[in-house]
Amino acid sequence: MRMAELAGNKLSILFFVQTLNIPLTNEQITEFFIKKFMMNYFDLQQLLVELVESRHLAYMEGRQSNYYTLTEKGWEALDFFHSRIDAKSRQDIISYAEENRNRLRNESQLTADYKRLNNQEYEVVLRVMEGDMSLMELKVNVINITQAKTICSNWKSKAPEVYRKIMESLI
Repeated sequence: MRMAELAGNKLSILFFVQTLNIPLTNEQITEFFIKKFMMNYFDLQQLLVELVESRHLAYMEGRQSNYYTLTEKGWEALDFFHSRIDAKSRQDIISYAEENRNRLRNESQLTADYKRLNNQEYEVVLRVMEGDMSLMELKVNVINITQAKTICSNWKSKAPEVYRKIMESLI
């Protein structure tokens, strides 16, 4: 890959994350760039690693998913070099973001993880996020891994209802 193409692809990735303005999984980023034939899978994965290593993207690890977010350094790079992203790529990213933002937000804004506390107890951590801010974090201790896995798998479908009921009860 030529240097100019490499820089353009990195800027496109940063612009994609900036435009959606939500934590994104590797799968969500890959889905766009592969479907739009903007770069191949292996180049994309290498560029994501390089953007994290250079601290243009932050990488947050969870048990079920890992997320990328734009760092301050990434924002600064886009401020300086935004014009180096070709117009068609910019427009494709903007259109995709407008059409898919809600779906992607719902996919990435609800997280559920669990960890073993001892032989007979697990802690389940459920989150509702908005951008990088946690709106709600709920920790539940359960007695076995089956319960922990069930709660985690049900969280995405039940979270909006649970959040609404908690907020209605408290306000």
